[in-house]
Amino acid sequence: MRTKEAEAAYRAYRAQGGLDNECRLCEAPAQHTFTHWKVIENKFPYDMIAESHDMLVPLAHHSTKEVTPEAWAELATIKEGLIHKKYDFIIEATQRRLSIPAHLHLHLVVLKKFE
Repeated sequence: MRTKEAEAAYRAYRAQGGLDNECRLCEAPAQHTFTHWKVIENKFPYDMIAESHDMLVPLAHHSTKEVTPEAWAELATIKEGLIHKKYDFIIEATQRRLSIPAHLHLHLVVLKKFE
């Protein structure tokens, strides 16, 4: 869902160790913070389809299995409020396709206007 240029930049970032060591999702500055979650800008957006592309991540470095019941409950509230008012889609990868499996993240997308 990225243009060739954006995909090349993403692959180069990964090849240079950009996803090694420190978690990039943990260190990313928040655009908005909730009790258990934060919205961050996606450094490598799906620019082929997205006008804007952020991500929703737990504040704690958690995989899907480690997220607390309280955080899941807050996610439901977030989805009903801010997310549905601002974004067109919430995209969650399957375990097979996770780029950062150790830190759950959901993609928040506003689609480009196509005619």
